[in-house]
Amino acid sequence: MINELALIVFTPLLAGVLAWLLNIRGLREAIGVIGAAVPLAYVAMLHGKAAEGLSFAINLGVFNMTFALSQLSWFFVGIAALVGFSAVLGLVSTARGSYEWLFALMSLTGAFGVFLANDLMTFFIFWEIMTFASFMMVLRYNRQASLKYFVLSIVGAYAMLIAIAFIYVKVGSFDFSAVRSAFIEDAYARMFGSATFSSGELMTLFGLFLVAFGVKAGLFPLHVWAPDAYSETNQSYTAMFSGVLSKTGIYGFIMMYILMGTRLMVEFGMFRSAPKFGYIIAFLGGLTIIVGGLLAALQEDIRKLFAYSSISQVGYILVGIGVGTALSMQAALFHALSHALFKGLFFLAVATIVYRTGKTTFADMGGLAEKMPFTFAMTFIAILSLAGIPPLVGFASKWVLFEAVISQNLPILGGMVFFGSAIGFVYLIRFTYAVWFGQRPTDLDDTKDAPLPLAVGMAILALFNVVLGIAPGLVARELNRIFGRDIIGGNLFVLDLGFGKYNALAILTYLIVGIAIAGLIYLLGAKARKVPVTDTYQSGNPVTMEYNLTIRRNFFLPLKETLSGWLRISFDKTYRNIGAWVEDFGEVMRNYLYNGNVQSYAWYLLLVLLILAIWGV
Repeated sequence: MINELALIVFTPLLAGVLAWLLNIRGLREAIGVIGAAVPLAYVAMLHGKAAEGLSFAINLGVFNMTFALSQLSWFFVGIAALVGFSAVLGLVSTARGSYEWLFALMSLTGAFGVFLANDLMTFFIFWEIMTFASFMMVLRYNRQASLKYFVLSIVGAYAMLIAIAFIYVKVGSFDFSAVRSAFIEDAYARMFGSATFSSGELMTLFGLFLVAFGVKAGLFPLHVWAPDAYSETNQSYTAMFSGVLSKTGIYGFIMMYILMGTRLMVEFGMFRSAPKFGYIIAFLGGLTIIVGGLLAALQEDIRKLFAYSSISQVGYILVGIGVGTALSMQAALFHALSHALFKGLFFLAVATIVYRTGKTTFADMGGLAEKMPFTFAMTFIAILSLAGIPPLVGFASKWVLFEAVISQNLPILGGMVFFGSAIGFVYLIRFTYAVWFGQRPTDLDDTKDAPLPLAVGMAILALFNVVLGIAPGLVARELNRIFGRDIIGGNLFVLDLGFGKYNALAILTYLIVGIAIAGLIYLLGAKARKVPVTDTYQSGNPVTMEYNLTIRRNFFLPLKETLSGWLRISFDKTYRNIGAWVEDFGEVMRNYLYNGNVQSYAWYLLLVLLILAIWGV
């Protein structure tokens, strides 16, 4: 009998290869859907079986690749399987050929391998499989965007590989349990005055993992690849990119806590109520919330708006991880799930808009709610969830996160989190009105609603946004299983933190009653003022044609002008300048060292031998 974990990990890859080899329209789509459906089915069947010690290993001669199922890994694999399956349904409509099926499913295998890996080397191998496959997906659409993603991914990969090699030298094993035990023993040794890992070595390891996982998660200032990569690829695949692949970075940070957290805490101590190393992660997460949210508001392209929005929402998760309490960790996991659900839904909606209209900018849209009512309904659910409106799942996860931060008396982080929620309303309001309401351009009069595969994919994610929002206790129960104790109390509809309660069913009841009353007032003849579509605003500026600000054109131009000084600070430009300097330095070295002169090479060899002799080698 084939191991269940092996089927979860390798079925998508096998399906992708078959779809690529056969390349028969209809057949490749069926194979791709099956390749994503099988892992989802097995993940559902394995619910509650993490305690049974399911595992398997592949002997590669030099070392074994080992996989194991835990409560934590099941949670993340469940996210990947659900969002991955929905994204694959979207690909049925939007994929251009077998190339995309191969690499989309390969990246899903990579994510499954990362979440189920039971040792550092297996973790790294599948991390690279996932990165390579996603790079190839971006390369298909935009060479420059893929190059930026590739370079930063290489930096992260080498950072991780160096850290893994250093740990192996010190510990003598890649196995997670052995590494964790070694760091815990070293923490005790440090308290008694001796330790294997010095303070400098721990700082180096932390920095390397911060870069490695930060790149994939989109942590500021390592986020610069994400806006282009998310927007310059198949938008159905971006649902997987944002909803699944970014979670591998989140999972990496959590594993760093599990493996090294005790030792790092003993070495560097606490800042207020958070570990110092964790506060660094949380503060960078807060900056990610702010930067991502502000830049999302300034975008004129809906793909980039949600790319920056995705970066901002990941910041919430990193804040929860960084605070480091059991409640904040549960809040981070909760928001990782809700982020995957509403962002996956958003990107499938964007994929539908682009597929049906061929347009991506606000200036070219409007009035699509009438032509695409189902897509609008699905998008509206995503909007409410991202904005944190009860009783959607986004509200539940953000509420737990807010409470977790506030309870630890961390005002700066609390302010960052609340600012992120405010800016989220700002860009979502524009997206709602500019795309779905108002006057519709005449070339969109024949726009059709979502094709069936995309509609099904959106419906699945929308259903989970609603169900897990109304019954957040379902998620709390799984989070408590991960931690082995009841941190979030309550029942199916109520979350009880001990110092605050949230009753989703009561909120839903009040909401229905309120909507009914508002509808009754409207039907009885409420007065409404019709607003011409040509209405504009000037934000205190002289009234000129050049400065007409509408919902679809330059709506946040005043905000852009206000932030102009800050916007000149570009990490993207900084990285490009560093790249140019490295290229120039390489050219100089090539001209002076690799010059084709054999006599010069002889002198280089003699110099190297002399240095080795001086060192006693």
